[in-house]
Amino acid sequence: MDDPFLALLDPVAAATALEEEGMPPVFSSVNLFRATMAHPPIGRIMGDVVGAIVMDSVLDARTREVAILRVGWRIGSVYEWSNHVPIARRAGMSDEEIAAVREEEPSRSLLSELDRCAIAVVDEVLGGVEVSPPTLASARVLIGDDRAVLELLTIPGLYRTIGTLLLSGAVPLEDHVEPWPPDGRSPDAGTVRGAP
Repeated sequence: MDDPFLALLDPVAAATALEEEGMPPVFSSVNLFRATMAHPPIGRIMGDVVGAIVMDSVLDARTREVAILRVGWRIGSVYEWSNHVPIARRAGMSDEEIAAVREEEPSRSLLSELDRCAIAVVDEVLGGVEVSPPTLASARVLIGDDRAVLELLTIPGLYRTIGTLLLSGAVPLEDHVEPWPPDGRSPDAGTVRGAP
């Protein structure tokens, strides 16, 4: 078969599908939704994830973006990483802090204890299955709201699923999105696909 697995709907067809599902029309310019709205129940799940984790989050934006960026970096998803860097910037992260999220041993001088805890949550889930009791206890103390901790715990699995769709379907970046900001550096083969 020569057809792409996840061909993008044109923006008008995507907008129609989104409207039929009661989803925001602004998503029609987002390639994730242009790819998944060909199967509306899956597109709706993607919309629900974005809604719950990004748009209606209890978890503070910086911690959320640290976790999402770490997932994108660890699995080698140029789409996740590149689309979330601008969101991380809006959440107050500097390019130096964003770059530090990529490091195997995240910088104590650039990243807060909470940032490093969010990275540990992602790494433990992607490297195994669950978050260790000490890391969970640390997250609960640092965050102070178990609803926000629940959101943090869901990010590695949910965004790994989104990354699987994006990578397997070769979903391209939107034309205006720069790949691998802030400096164009992409993960090496030893970093990606959940490798510790």
